[in-house]
Amino acid sequence: MKQRILTATVLIAILVPILFLSWKAAFLIPALVAVLSLAGTYELLKCLRTVPGADDAPATAGKEDFVVSVPAYLIALVLPFGTYFVTDIPPYLLVAAAVFTVYLLYLFAVAVFRQGKMKFETVAEVFSGVLYITLSFASLALLRHQTPFGGYLYLLVFFGAWVTDTFAYFTGRFFGRHRLNPVISPKKTVEGSIGGIVFCMISFVAFGLVMHFAGRWGFRVNYPMLILTGLIASVVSQVGDLITSLIKREHGVKDYGKIFPGHGGVLDRFDSVLAISPVLLILSNLSLLGDAFAILS
Repeated sequence: MKQRILTATVLIAILVPILFLSWKAAFLIPALVAVLSLAGTYELLKCLRTVPGADDAPATAGKEDFVVSVPAYLIALVLPFGTYFVTDIPPYLLVAAAVFTVYLLYLFAVAVFRQGKMKFETVAEVFSGVLYITLSFASLALLRHQTPFGGYLYLLVFFGAWVTDTFAYFTGRFFGRHRLNPVISPKKTVEGSIGGIVFCMISFVAFGLVMHFAGRWGFRVNYPMLILTGLIASVVSQVGDLITSLIKREHGVKDYGKIFPGHGGVLDRFDSVLAISPVLLILSNLSLLGDAFAILS
């Protein structure tokens, strides 16, 4: 527990200055998400036994499958950092769709020419994992730099992920009685899940109040939409946590990495952030449908 708290403190001490300095240096967020995307992709491929170093990996995984991993690394690095050069979201998504279409066809071609030595399930796992990790981290940068009021709204990604995680843990520890999903995550409880949702919604309202009382910025806060966003973000956060846990359990891995002592790897620490980022990007851009859907205006 002490190690987890110490690591979390250090991580926050590093992350918070980067978030605030991004107002002055716009490249910081794209650079950060690109590095995290690259690290997360490596951890995923390691978990899937396509790179060496995975716990209990079979003998065939002794050498990295560069044919599969190198294109994945390039996509994971270039697409998130490429958000720095974006002026509008739709053209970026079109380019991303083209890149991933080519990558999928490439993986299928590799599987075909290996004549059964690369299974379809491997293609599906690698492709869906790289797609999920890359676009989720890229969504965080797009939310920050290409969304109205994104310089404030992207903070909700971290509120949603970390408030939910923290209060789900403590609520479950003190009041938990009913297991939420004993097969995938035995320690999570229904009570903890509800506690995470409630406190996440409260944190979103608190965010709105700060925006409201900081009237010099001229914000109008849509509290019903903000509360709904908090509810959705918390549920998605917990689903994201369970997704990464499911992959680990299916492949017999305890943690994705050891970069964060007590927390594991990038995918262990940012699992909820990965799930929330694209969802919040979509919700924050619903303002295009009218002011009733705007979180801030």
